[in-house]
Amino acid sequence: MSKFQCTTCNEVLDADAMMKHLSSTRHKTVIDAHSEEEVCCEDCQNSNIHQLQIIRFGGEDMSLLCTPCLNKEYAASERPSTAYSLSNGSLLRFWSTYLKVRDCCCEECGNESHLNVNSKKQVVCNDCLRNKPESVAKTFISEDSSRFLYLFLGIKETNNAKSFKKKGGRRLGRGKKGKKDAGNARKPREKKPLTVHQQLAKKAYENKKSNNAIEGDSSLSLRSFKGHKAASGPDQIKESMSNAKTGPPTRGKQHSKPQGKPQGKPQGKPQSKPQGKPQGKSQSKPSNKTDAKSQSTPGGKPQSNPQAKSGKQPTTNDKSSANGKNSRSTAATSNIKENTSKSNESKPKQNASEGGRAKRQQPNSGKTNDGKPNGGKQNGGKPSAGKPSAGKPSAGKPSAGKQNSGKPNEGKPNGRKSSETGNGNSKSQSPPTAEPTPNVEYEEGEPLREMSKYVPKLTYSDPDDYFNTYSYALYLEEKLQNRFLQNFQITWPNNDKETVFVVKIDISNNTELERLLPKNSLKLGRPPFVNLQPLVLATQDESKVWYTYVKEFQMNRRDITLLLALYPWNKIKLPIKHSNDQMKILPCGAQTSRIYFAMTRAKNPRFIDLIMGQKPIKQISFTNRLNYSKDSFNESQKSAIQHVLNNSVTVLQGPPGTGKTSTIEELIIQMIRNFSSWPILCVAASNIAIDNIAEKFIDNKDSIRILRIVSDSKESQYNKDHPLGKICLHNIVNDQLPPQLKEVQHKLRTGKSHEVSKNQYNNLSTAQNQIADRYIMQAQILFTTTITAGGRRLKAIKELPVVIMDESTQSSEAATLVPLSLPGIRKFVFVGDEKQLSSFSQIPQLEMSLFERVLLNGCYKNPHMLDTQYRMHPIISEFPRQRFYGGLLKDGVTEEQKNWQSIKYPLFFLRCDLGDETKVTNSHNGLRGYTYTNKHECQLLLQMVYKLILDKQVSRDQIGIVTPYSAQRDAISELLVQDRIVNPQGLAMEQEIDEMDPFDAMAGSKKNSINIVNDIYIATVDSFQGHEKNFILFSTVRNNPLGKIGFVNDARRMNVALTRAKNGLILVGNDHTLRNGSDLWKDYIDYLNSRQLIFTDLSGY
Repeated sequence: MSKFQCTTCNEVLDADAMMKHLSSTRHKTVIDAHSEEEVCCEDCQNSNIHQLQIIRFGGEDMSLLCTPCLNKEYAASERPSTAYSLSNGSLLRFWSTYLKVRDCCCEECGNESHLNVNSKKQVVCNDCLRNKPESVAKTFISEDSSRFLYLFLGIKETNNAKSFKKKGGRRLGRGKKGKKDAGNARKPREKKPLTVHQQLAKKAYENKKSNNAIEGDSSLSLRSFKGHKAASGPDQIKESMSNAKTGPPTRGKQHSKPQGKPQGKPQGKPQSKPQGKPQGKSQSKPSNKTDAKSQSTPGGKPQSNPQAKSGKQPTTNDKSSANGKNSRSTAATSNIKENTSKSNESKPKQNASEGGRAKRQQPNSGKTNDGKPNGGKQNGGKPSAGKPSAGKPSAGKPSAGKQNSGKPNEGKPNGRKSSETGNGNSKSQSPPTAEPTPNVEYEEGEPLREMSKYVPKLTYSDPDDYFNTYSYALYLEEKLQNRFLQNFQITWPNNDKETVFVVKIDISNNTELERLLPKNSLKLGRPPFVNLQPLVLATQDESKVWYTYVKEFQMNRRDITLLLALYPWNKIKLPIKHSNDQMKILPCGAQTSRIYFAMTRAKNPRFIDLIMGQKPIKQISFTNRLNYSKDSFNESQKSAIQHVLNNSVTVLQGPPGTGKTSTIEELIIQMIRNFSSWPILCVAASNIAIDNIAEKFIDNKDSIRILRIVSDSKESQYNKDHPLGKICLHNIVNDQLPPQLKEVQHKLRTGKSHEVSKNQYNNLSTAQNQIADRYIMQAQILFTTTITAGGRRLKAIKELPVVIMDESTQSSEAATLVPLSLPGIRKFVFVGDEKQLSSFSQIPQLEMSLFERVLLNGCYKNPHMLDTQYRMHPIISEFPRQRFYGGLLKDGVTEEQKNWQSIKYPLFFLRCDLGDETKVTNSHNGLRGYTYTNKHECQLLLQMVYKLILDKQVSRDQIGIVTPYSAQRDAISELLVQDRIVNPQGLAMEQEIDEMDPFDAMAGSKKNSINIVNDIYIATVDSFQGHEKNFILFSTVRNNPLGKIGFVNDARRMNVALTRAKNGLILVGNDHTLRNGSDLWKDYIDYLNSRQLIFTDLSGY
């Protein structure tokens, strides 16, 4: 939605608010807030808004004229009836439409005359049309036709209205502006040249418009859409179909901009007024909706539930009572009402399923037998139970935090969405799948058993196969986070070939919508949906799903109307004969929205081949003459830099401590100095990794323009006192705000939002966006996280020629699509280590990184590896170097360099075989998850901390404690907080929570948190990846006679735990339990024994 600025009082408002302002104040002149173009008559440049009209000449042309010019040109009987003016409240609302028509030109050559358009709104001139095949050319109509604008704007053609012709012919393109009747017209006022800031603002607006567009097959809008309302139940389908001339939805007070344009409300908002995107913590009431003729599963179509043929669903089909308290009334009554409420009080029955851990399956290396998105059947299509593979990590908090989407939430605030399915008179009702009950236990870090069949594929046949497969996986993940909407009215298109439909939802007292937004936001007029937000349409049994997005919406006090469009890769036609009761809708969260949007933008041929995984990636070897900024680079680092400069895709392996950050720094310097390749975008899954790189440039001598962009939730943490505060975009923006807007911002931050008017809030947002766009467009290096890269800020940039992705293995492939799909990328660098932990998801397919997949499928041969580690004492590094890296990793430091005074054993294993492990269980969202603690190990760890602090003179900030289990982390933290030697001042525990891959985020924020007690770090192994300390204490926790060690046996988790220490690593655990737990731990315990490094007490340390 466009915004306008009154030149008299400088107010910045949206179209409707500005028209009210102008009518009440009688101010005369406004400009477009984005382009700063004055709204004026195109003939005489009269800018008096009260005299202007936008006139549409049927389907021929549009003009913006003042009253004197209109009267001079047309007699009263000749004037068109379609006119938009301030007096009828529509002038500024149609400003963007007028600009679209005014600036129309050939998409291929830019010619402004002799244009043609087709139903997809593609515009070409006659010359370019001659180059197209005859079958394609026939689909275009000429601008000489009176139907040109009807197709171009997607509006309904009226046959009964009196036709008016524009005198002088069409004037699409402004090459003729001001030339008509030049002798009679007043000489146009010369426009002032744009300032540098105005030029940047205009360019940013154009870039945002382009970068927010999704190409679709349908030109329909909410105004032009025609269809029939979905029936309330199966008995009303026939009657509903007969009502095929249902008009478009009633115009609402709030009208969203059409898809493809930047969000109308500027995005740079203070935290007190967050964006209107679903938060994912929602619950919905069960419904007694039925499903008729929708259970078939077309083979090879990922929109179909992969388990539908066998009657098994990824989530449950709860049986509902046939007689809901608020069941639908008769067909005649239901058709009278525009928004009929649906039954939502029938209670589902629960079915128990067997417990036990699910074994992770290995990736499928090719297409599946049936083309379904689960990656193919393995072991007869059933997940096999047992221990997880040592090569596949399963990080995360207890699976109790995740709920099978078939399980209804019992009113908990952080509920996971269940899928409730009616048990009506459907023709082929699938039997309900067994669902976990509170008697079923899930161990921390392990997936839900019923999701373990969705394993990743290594190659894909075509982009649609890829997008469909990942869309379904994202849908499964979202079901664990969000709840379905059940109460809505669908209006289907009359033709099943159409790809758009309308959904209308009542706003008043709608708990389904209220839980999508912060408290009271809906009452304040904040929309629960935004343009381009994905919504998944599903049948009640979830045998078929359709991936859609919000193309346009209207909202008033009573309801919100959504125009939903199918994503291009959907293969199933819309179920236009289905009733409302047979369908449900799943809204997607902000991070998943960015991934879906990224899939629509992934069109770079180089990267399409990369994600298909069927063609080898071409690698060029050439030695550039480079003047390195340091003399300390080893040969593997120099070789990596050379390879990146010569190739469009580089996969760079960086084991722990091998100087990844220094290599990335030098790479950026070389590209800016010698190749003028900028802006360079540097991303990573976590803030800590990005900060490490950004700190290298904070005091750069080359005056390189750098920006650190953080998410809204992190802005308070990255204040002016932060080491990177002076390069953070939000701090720069806030410093440049005028005093009156700083005061508005202060009120919003201090809880005085009730004192801020809507106009003040809009002015603040506009100013923040304009300042941010200016700095972003001039930056040479941009630092941000992987998912934040898909936010509003980078939309202002036309091209990002270079993207460097650190921690590539910690980002799921779905998340990697966000930076990979940014515009204008010519070089993409993956930096990571597949031997360390990847992201965690309840859907195994979403865990694998693109870095790992291109290595496994052979698409990328001979990746470059940084082969010299500088972090660890050689005794600490010996086992990881040989076992995890096959002897290819070398030491770049000596024992003398890493020895710590008075420390005899850099590697020390303290045997703890007295205290057994304790299972800690918690019920959450209908599931019972469990983790482990070992109180005896906690006490030994405390004694070891005493030893380091008091005897060895190690400072607290040089100590880190890691453990696989979150419960043990919290138990150790509580013990240290209460101890008066470790924490003599009784300081409260601090917590550092980093951003993470979106699917890690769905596992819960605690998974990625680090507890800090008086400068001592206590963390899970997963959250400490990327960190290092001089001394690391590793609590292994497990102590049982059966040798069960759970996900402690994971090779990548073990690698991370053993490679965090620089000078000293102390392990505490039961060596017998660990030795019997896995072959890997057996080898490590044998290694320690062979070097006599296992001790029974601390006296020898």
